[in-house]
This record gives sequence, C-alpha cells and structure tokens, in this order.
Amino acid sequence: MKKKILKFSLKLLVSVVFLAWIIWRVNWTEVFSLLRQVQVGYLALYFLLLVAGMAISAYKWKILASFKGIEHSFFQFFKLYLTGTFINNFMPSFVGGDAYRIYQAGKEGKKYTSSASAVVMDRLTGLFGAMLLVIIFSLANVSVILGQKILLLLNTIVFAAVLGIIIFFLTRQRLFWKKILAGSRIKKIIPEKFLGFFAELAHYSGDKNVLGQALGWSMLFGVVGLAAANYVLFLALGERMNVLDYLSVIFLISFISALPISINNIGVKEWAYLTFFGFFGVPGTLVITVAILSRLLQMLVSFLAWPMYLQSKK
Repeated sequence: MKKKILKFSLKLLVSVVFLAWIIWRVNWTEVFSLLRQVQVGYLALYFLLLVAGMAISAYKWKILASFKGIEHSFFQFFKLYLTGTFINNFMPSFVGGDAYRIYQAGKEGKKYTSSASAVVMDRLTGLFGAMLLVIIFSLANVSVILGQKILLLLNTIVFAAVLGIIIFFLTRQRLFWKKILAGSRIKKIIPEKFLGFFAELAHYSGDKNVLGQALGWSMLFGVVGLAAANYVLFLALGERMNVLDYLSVIFLISFISALPISINNIGVKEWAYLTFFGFFGVPGTLVITVAILSRLLQMLVSFLAWPMYLQSKK
C-alpha cells in the first residue's frame, strides 16, 4: 500500500506541475470565448466517432479474450470496456478500470490470469499500433519532422522501440533469450508469478492471426476513434489544419499520453497538444480548448456507464 501511495503521489505531482505550466501559459478568457463558439453539429459527429472507436476497442478485446477461452457477447465486452473507462475517469482509486475489466471478464470460471493477459495484450497492441502510426505519418511528413528537434528525437525513440520489439519477436525462440529468461538472476529480480504471467502473454505469439487482427483493429481505432474524432473538434472551432501535419503529431501525442507518468494523463496530454500543434502555428488557446473538449466529452460518454457500474457493485 505504501508503494501504491508513493506511486500515486508521484503521478499527482507530475500532473500538478504540467497543469501549473498550462494555467500560466494559456489565456483562459480566450478559451472560454472559444467554447461558446463551438459548432454543435461537429460535436454530434465527434460522439459517433468516439463510440465507434470504443466499439472497435471492445471488439479487439473480445478477440484477445476469446483466444484465452473467455467467451462473452460483443455487447458484454462493450459494456465492460465503457464501464472501465468510466472508472478511470470518475473513480480515483488504486484499482482502476483495467482491474475492473479483468475481474468482470474472468470471474466466470475464475480465469483471472487469462483475463489479465487479454487486457494487458489489449493495451500493448494498442500502444504498438499507435507507434506504427507515428512512424508511418512521420515518414510521410519527414521534412517537417526533421525541422523540429523534439519531434525528431521522439520519433527516433519510437522507431528504435518498434525496431527492438520486432527484433525480439522474430528472435524470441533463440536459445540466448531462453537462457536470459530462465537465468537465476532474472528469477531473483522478477517474481515467479510474473514469469508465469509473461508465459501467458507469450502464448499469443503462437498465433500470428490473433496478433495480426489485434494490431489491425488497434490501428483502425487510432484512425477512427483518435485521429478522426479529434480532428472533428478542430473543425468544430473553425480550424482547418493541414491533415498531414495533424496526422504526423496526433499519434505521437497519443503515445506520450499513454505513458503512466501522471493521473489519467492529466496535464501531460494538454502539454503535448500545446507543444506539438504549436509547431504548425495553431494558436495555443484553440489547441487547449480542443484538449479540454476532448477530455470533457470523453468523460461525458463514459458517464453513460454509471448505471452499469452501480449494478456490477451489487
């Protein structure tokens, strides 16, 4: 519990530092003025794209869970996914939405380990899909990326990470990896339960079809539920940003926001919006308005799961 409190405190500190910087940097009078000018029709389109993105993610999770012998209807997975999002947004606890999803999906038959591996693989394929999209659209807009040192540095890190993952995946059956994972030093550092859990995750690598599907759905979510949905918010505020410029940073923002260094990426996401869209001359007040709208509307959609959350507590 002390470790959890320390971890939570550090994340809170990161969020507070970033929020303080944003509050000092932004003209909030202009932000409130922009919020009153939002074109409502675009918000309806945003909701549709956001729900479509959630449906895509729920279906990907269903594929991964089915591979581990956990069978539920698509609607059940969608409800659990939506409720997990609600918990992450409104229930500041040490448990979180992923733990809720693991328990609810795996309680029938007590398949908690398999359920946990499905949720973790859901997260990992989502992150890897975002990293691939970062590389694809950065290469498509390479002249701009080369002109910004921070974008070049971050894209280089993402590229190196993707290359490392691919090399490990292609060589995972080699003897030297088996010796490393089976070594006594590794067992002293990593508890036996975690090694068993890694074995559960490795089970997915035996079926390229499942991993390929999961990765494909992850990238589709990135295009629909992330890129298209958030671009609509720029349109709602009258900003017609160059699409290629937009795509070359939105997935990088998603990757940075996914790093577990703050509470529900509060502060970090807004900082990334201000910094990266600022490279293309988009006004900071408009960018932060988009980030705020995105967070508020996502919370509003996830709030629809409140009755389901109360029902599950019973």
